[in-house]
Amino acid sequence: MELLIYTLTQVSYAIVEPTYAFVLIMMGIVFYTKNRKTTTLEKMIMGENTTSAFELTISQIVMGIFGGVLASIIFTYLGVVFHMNSNIYIIFMISILLMFINPRFVCLSYSGAILGLTSIFLHLISNIIKDPELDLLKVDVTSLLILIGVMHIVEGILVMLDGRRGAIPVFGGRDKKIVGGFAFKRQWIMPVAILMMMEATSGNFISGNAVATPQWWPIVNHNVNKALFETMVIGAMPLFAGVGYSSVTFTKSKKAKTLFSGTLIIGFGIFTSLLSTLSNLGVPVQILLLVITPLAHEAMLAFERYTERKHEPMYASNEEGIRILEVAPKSLASSMGLKSGDLILEINDNKVTTDEMMFNFLETIPSYLWMKIKKVNGEIKEISHTKTKEQSRIGIVIVPRNIPSKARIMKTEEGNFTDVLNKLRKNEQEDDDGENKE
Repeated sequence: MELLIYTLTQVSYAIVEPTYAFVLIMMGIVFYTKNRKTTTLEKMIMGENTTSAFELTISQIVMGIFGGVLASIIFTYLGVVFHMNSNIYIIFMISILLMFINPRFVCLSYSGAILGLTSIFLHLISNIIKDPELDLLKVDVTSLLILIGVMHIVEGILVMLDGRRGAIPVFGGRDKKIVGGFAFKRQWIMPVAILMMMEATSGNFISGNAVATPQWWPIVNHNVNKALFETMVIGAMPLFAGVGYSSVTFTKSKKAKTLFSGTLIIGFGIFTSLLSTLSNLGVPVQILLLVITPLAHEAMLAFERYTERKHEPMYASNEEGIRILEVAPKSLASSMGLKSGDLILEINDNKVTTDEMMFNFLETIPSYLWMKIKKVNGEIKEISHTKTKEQSRIGIVIVPRNIPSKARIMKTEEGNFTDVLNKLRKNEQEDDDGENKE
């Protein structure tokens, strides 16, 4: 319990200490700026926002703190400990540098592999030429792999809980027809406390005082830890770690997509953590494990892209009617009970045979509305509603059968449907390259 309290104290320190708090505030400003762009684009599409940029930012910070606390607790109880001279914080610096090469390389599986392999290389060279000073990075591969695994497990949980916030409708093409979907882009900054070990005689601790460790600790009780813990004491280093989720789906709902992605990410985290148990078999195996980790991450992303290509698009209109892609909360459509995925078959006894008819309806909402709707499960429902004076917009995004001509476009406050469609297609292409980047 003392070790747990100590860890949580260091996490709190990372939040309230002025230098660390400044980092958190700056990241909050960055998140808010990005969320403003998201909400602006959402308003272009829907005519209103489902949530504000401030709410999106607060949820990112709160969920990031939750993730940091959870990760720190797991690190502590598993016994993820690094040598004081390991410079483990470099893993996050490498991630930032790799992000400029490709956004998905911000994932710790890539930076961790680079750091681990570099540490092994320097250690081997120092032994060959008998120069201990070259052994600059004393990175324990077992703890490194568990660090990568636990960060992915926590990331998967954050994706499940918060990944769908701020998702915006997007449009693409498949089989020569327009399909709708959603683009996700969320990032979290996590305050974490990583345990560090140092010589008991040094008297220098990372932060606070050294604490006694329980008899059962650590759970990851491999040979390296056994030998070192006899002559070392434990301190903690608070720092910030960033994770993110970026993806696009045309075959799943927002909830189903984030649950699927989160499950894959958690599965990868568990797989990586289990791989760490093999690192005691020697340096060749450690090198192999560090190579396998980023390859397995690439395989996970490839599998997710494969499932998108294999499954049928969920949001596409057909000869029966026009598909609803998104419904704004507290809107006329929401009060009528319309849901994302519903197919509009008839409006006021008129069958929706053309996109033109739908655009006319969206531009001029009649006082009395009657609709025949086909739900996702195939159920046919008839709904009616009398519009109030405050309800000037119906609050839905539809998936047209064809791209509207310039002679007939759906106006919004900040553009037209054709402009929005083209912009979203461009964004979808950019996000597809960095799908599931961390």
